[in-house]
Amino acid sequence: MNKTMNITIAILFTSLFWACEKPDPTPIDPPADVEEVLEIEWTTRLDNNKEIVNLANGISYKEWYLYPGDLDDPPTIFAFNKDTGEKDWTLILDQLPGYEITYMFLEGDIIVARNGYLVFGLDLDTKEVIWQMNFHAMGINLGRGIIASNGKYYQIGTFNFNPSGGGVAHMYEIDPHTGEYRQIYAKAPDSLGTKTVSPPTIFDDEDNNRQLLVFNEYPDAEVPPDQGGQYLVALDLNTLERVWESNVTDIFASNSLHPPIVYDNRIVITGGFDSMFGYDIITGAKLWEYSLDYPWALWSKTNHLIYGDKLYVNNGVEDVTCLNPETGKLIWNNPKGGANCTDNMHYYEKEDL
Repeated sequence: MNKTMNITIAILFTSLFWACEKPDPTPIDPPADVEEVLEIEWTTRLDNNKEIVNLANGISYKEWYLYPGDLDDPPTIFAFNKDTGEKDWTLILDQLPGYEITYMFLEGDIIVARNGYLVFGLDLDTKEVIWQMNFHAMGINLGRGIIASNGKYYQIGTFNFNPSGGGVAHMYEIDPHTGEYRQIYAKAPDSLGTKTVSPPTIFDDEDNNRQLLVFNEYPDAEVPPDQGGQYLVALDLNTLERVWESNVTDIFASNSLHPPIVYDNRIVITGGFDSMFGYDIITGAKLWEYSLDYPWALWSKTNHLIYGDKLYVNNGVEDVTCLNPETGKLIWNNPKGGANCTDNMHYYEKEDL
């Protein structure tokens, strides 16, 4: 184990200890008696003979809940009936290279899915693969992807990936219905280090007749966490020119697995180090910053949620915090709100939770 890795592990263990021992100064006490508001309708397992399962997300589609196959399965999709939990059908795509599907996204009747080798489009009406891109054959190690608000799929990857450092960061835009694609971002390592980026968000800048692609950029992704920096970047989606960039933090970069979020078509929000930040989405000027009482936070785990005029964030341990997205001011913090087990938080309107 090299010296850099030892330092990184020491920082992670020390920071996790601090995060557990240092309470937020403005907590609320969880209620002593918690009323159950959710009931289990049914439960099932993909394979009763396996103890380790695929942690990919499922998809709600028509009368089914679609879930990808288990670890080391060929690319597989199971369709569970939403009412009964019965497995109505199984689709095994063993003609495709690689193993289990690790991410799935829905656009209309098209699933965009990826495994360690490729990204492909599946027509759910015909249950046929209508296109595929073999990134493995292109020499690209696949990262996160997302279907943005413009209906296009954005895939992150690293060309000539080297586990010890190096490689060219890429972002591709793919049409889910046709598989047509273009490369919209590529950055080689330089004197600052190896680049990586988060999935992007799309903003329609109608006043300037353009679309902005906004994402987090990490200029030195291979260094230990306490040395890693982070920028927020906006590209003109037509010309691919940088419209603006803003420094988020010089240490403990975060928010790499999800796109920034937008409030009221004016403010783009991301997390880094121990803070949440709001920026003017047209100019990139920082509007507010709220620092929480953590040595650092893992904003990459669970994405932030805007509901109405409130911003909900999860620091990567158990705190769930509610902020004013206009000003960044604290509304409340619950130190036992829930661990970061899922990609996204959801708002339950019926119970106002």
